[in-house]
Amino acid sequence: MHAGLAADRPWVLMVPGFTGSKEDFIAVLPLLAAAGVGAVTFDQLGQCDSDGSIEATDYALPLLAADVAAIADTAAERYRLAAPHLLGHSLGGLVTQEAVASGVIAPASLVLFCTGPSGLPTERWGELPDLVDALEHSDLAQIWRIMHDMEEAEDVVPPPADVASFLERRWHANNAVQMREFALQLMNTASLTARLLPAMARIPTTVMWGEHDDAWPIVMQRNMAAALGVAAIELPGVGHSPNAQDPQAMVDALLGGWSRGQAGR
Repeated sequence: MHAGLAADRPWVLMVPGFTGSKEDFIAVLPLLAAAGVGAVTFDQLGQCDSDGSIEATDYALPLLAADVAAIADTAAERYRLAAPHLLGHSLGGLVTQEAVASGVIAPASLVLFCTGPSGLPTERWGELPDLVDALEHSDLAQIWRIMHDMEEAEDVVPPPADVASFLERRWHANNAVQMREFALQLMNTASLTARLLPAMARIPTTVMWGEHDDAWPIVMQRNMAAALGVAAIELPGVGHSPNAQDPQAMVDALLGGWSRGQAGR
């Protein structure tokens, strides 16, 4: 999925997170394009419309990072583009950190968006261990029905019908092995900060989160920015998905951060 790509424009490659997909940025792409910034996003291996693998090792973080570099190279070659800005949301933030730390991509800038330096702290695992266990003996359809019944019992307000229909389709389209391996990465990935630090001198980087983010603790995200010695931005009034909750505020923050980063280079 892409918008606004042209040889004379900057562009951003956006990497979605766990249970996410390219559609997570569907409201952001046209806003960026209108502001003169091209944008590309994609389904990671096994997500939504992407082909998956039944081999757990195919979902290793370095391989996912290599996919990011391959997408960037393909877009740059097809549209004659310079190096992209790179943004990783949630689990996608771990993937982009691995990509930069390992040197498979040298982006114009890096935005770590509602993510952390490592997997989630234990107290934020929530239902992840139960999901990993369920994926060992239940299929995605069974798990969806259980989640749906739980939400009904808890009187969770459902999204609009079209959104609910897409979320159900996306859930069933996911690869079950991918779901399990991504959940394990969210629990077990070690800190990437030490490996990422050497790149900070040449890659303008921003850590950005929503005021009410309930995934990685905000103090953890603040500390990550401090450890990396990079800018930190909090978006008011939103949670873990500002891209859906207030896409204009997200785009404004990105444009401002990229402008400051370019001025400081």
